[in-house]
Amino acid sequence: MSIETVYLFRMEPLLPTTEGLIIFPRYRDASEAFPSSTLVFATMKEGLSQEEIKRIRKLAQWGRGYDRDRKQTRAPVIVLTGTELFTEMSLEESWKENGGKHKNLIGSGWLRTENLRVLADFTQQLYLGMPSYDSVIMKKIREREAKRKRLTH
Repeated sequence: MSIETVYLFRMEPLLPTTEGLIIFPRYRDASEAFPSSTLVFATMKEGLSQEEIKRIRKLAQWGRGYDRDRKQTRAPVIVLTGTELFTEMSLEESWKENGGKHKNLIGSGWLRTENLRVLADFTQQLYLGMPSYDSVIMKKIREREAKRKRLTH
């Protein structure tokens, strides 16, 4: 997988350049230049190398950071492998058929792939070994509450 190409998805169109492409030296530069963008890393392979995981995870952790001005995370990072790219019917069915951690992740729940932040969260758990975004937020809330209790007692 080449992790040298940046794809940006936005609700409004990108400004065209003379060549039709906008090139950024770093992924963070791309997401900062286009707030509310989603970064997508795709490969036809079934998995990622350890080096790819390390590099993409670092960016995904940064992207999960909260932007107070926009009142949302900085930039969701979605990771797609051959499993997602070659899905015949639905991503949910492919993950169930794939079994293992794919099937366990969605359990008997319903996967809402139209929400890019949800898709980013699920693919980060699957391919980058990251905890769910909800569990990270809940941990921060518990830590703040414990700190508040220590300060008031």
